[in-house]
Amino acid sequence: MIESMKRLFQLTGKYKSKMVLSVLLAIGSVAAGIIPYFFISWFITQIVDCNTLDHSLFIAPIAVCVFLILKSILFLLSTRLSHQVAYRILRNIRLRLAEKLIHIPLGYVLKRDSGVIKKIMENDVEELERFLAHNIPETISSAIVPLAVLIYLAFLDWRMTLVMLICVPFAILFYIMMMRGNKEKMQKYYKAVDKMNAVVVEYVNGMKEIKAFNQSQHSFSRFKNAIQGYRYYVLDWWKTSWPLMSAYTVLIQASLVTVLPIGLLLLSKGSLEFSVYILFLLISMGFAIPLIKLAEFADGIKLVVSAEKNIHKMLSEQELPIKRNGEKPNNCDLAFEKVTFSYDGKTDVLKNVSFTIPEGRQMAIIGESGSGKSTIAKLICRFWDIDKGNIKIGGVDVRDMDQYTFMNIVSFVFQDTFLFNMSIKDNIRIGRPNATDDEIIEASRLARCHDFIIKMEHGYNTSAGDLGNRLSGGERQRICIARAILKNAPILILDEATANIDPDCEEQIQEAIAALVRRKTLIVIAHRIRTIMNFDNILVISEGSVCSQGTHKELLKNSREYQNIFFSYIETENWTIKAGRNDIVC
Repeated sequence: MIESMKRLFQLTGKYKSKMVLSVLLAIGSVAAGIIPYFFISWFITQIVDCNTLDHSLFIAPIAVCVFLILKSILFLLSTRLSHQVAYRILRNIRLRLAEKLIHIPLGYVLKRDSGVIKKIMENDVEELERFLAHNIPETISSAIVPLAVLIYLAFLDWRMTLVMLICVPFAILFYIMMMRGNKEKMQKYYKAVDKMNAVVVEYVNGMKEIKAFNQSQHSFSRFKNAIQGYRYYVLDWWKTSWPLMSAYTVLIQASLVTVLPIGLLLLSKGSLEFSVYILFLLISMGFAIPLIKLAEFADGIKLVVSAEKNIHKMLSEQELPIKRNGEKPNNCDLAFEKVTFSYDGKTDVLKNVSFTIPEGRQMAIIGESGSGKSTIAKLICRFWDIDKGNIKIGGVDVRDMDQYTFMNIVSFVFQDTFLFNMSIKDNIRIGRPNATDDEIIEASRLARCHDFIIKMEHGYNTSAGDLGNRLSGGERQRICIARAILKNAPILILDEATANIDPDCEEQIQEAIAALVRRKTLIVIAHRIRTIMNFDNILVISEGSVCSQGTHKELLKNSREYQNIFFSYIETENWTIKAGRNDIVC
């Protein structure tokens, strides 16, 4: 907790002076709220002693009004300053988190539910607002001013000061009882929150599949269970805490119960002045308000600390090392040299994989689902760093390359297309931000998507919608191919890029790809056998290893793994073949 608090205070950074000013204004606000009690005490004493109204007595109500207005003004200024600082810090943290996601391995994102990452970037960051905007100024002021008043009252009459504090130890005891076991409860609470966020995102994103496969009841049950789990832990927490918190609140405000009779007793014996008695009565009625704020701060600090730890953990994730002035390759020959890789550091997904692709040549990679073929494609783009071996472009290890040069060399078209909620033109322009409109249109023509774009209501300025939901799967895929055409990188990777395209569109896409890959190094992760049958070089992956390599005819003759994939495919596609399976297999 101490480390988290240090980091939280360090967040103020260049805004430290404004935060200090906010604290001073908050102290002034709390002090201005207590001073009226002294004027009211003086006012009552004067009336009782003089038994008459004097013009000087009007000073008290005027002073009370002035200080109450001053209290509100100082509080407003303090809150305004602290919120300005808080939201600037929150903005900077979110920008740092977003930038961090760019530099850490893609595996960090893939291993976590999107709801969990969303919670860190939204909920946890927002949780810091309470600490920065409220806890720092209000807690410091709520501690300093009552302490100063207590010291003054102790000098005035130490007996009445002790009487006023009689209930405080009992209140603290109830508070300690309330906080006992909170750590375990909060861990369960946060697990419930993470699960709920993940299920909510999954439920919304998967609505199409839920309806299509009539799984609404099952999916809703998972959603409902996650919500109920969250409700259970929240209620369990509050049911345990609130009776004790209520006892604390009652006792911390019970000083009047002790001050009133005991002070009256001392007053009757002549050992206490009437003015002092009145002052203690008034102070005891307002003294508890800052102490309640202190308890609220202590109660919420664990939430703030937990949120800060989540943010710090994400910001501390190891980044892929990037060389700013790294080497630049002389060509685009691609080579895997005894590459071994695992996602979790335990199970190898790729084992001693080696192959080469000369510049300007094409290679298809095929294998059963889960064999590691998509992993090879993503490692070329350096979504992760490998455990053993080397991946080289033009004889230079990708880990030693200049990052800007590397990103301009490689272009990737995924099977799962992603479009941003902005215009189609801007979605294509991601491939090359400085591209002209004419270049975007030309890329769209090559990708065979120009015709359907111009038929839309606003043409190229039509919004693609959230996740591109205003377009069909084939249309989204062609937009992504247009993006890759515009980038014009010398190495192109297609990860089953035609998997979601209907047969009518596939021929057009194949023509677009043929134009795109001219004089480029091409790696295709195959989904359909028919798309790679004419490749000169086909790599067959099985259980993370290269089991065979060659042309379609060579593999059909010599590779049992390729034969199995081929015949499974033609049976699925209902192809008609002249020879039987046993005739082809040698």
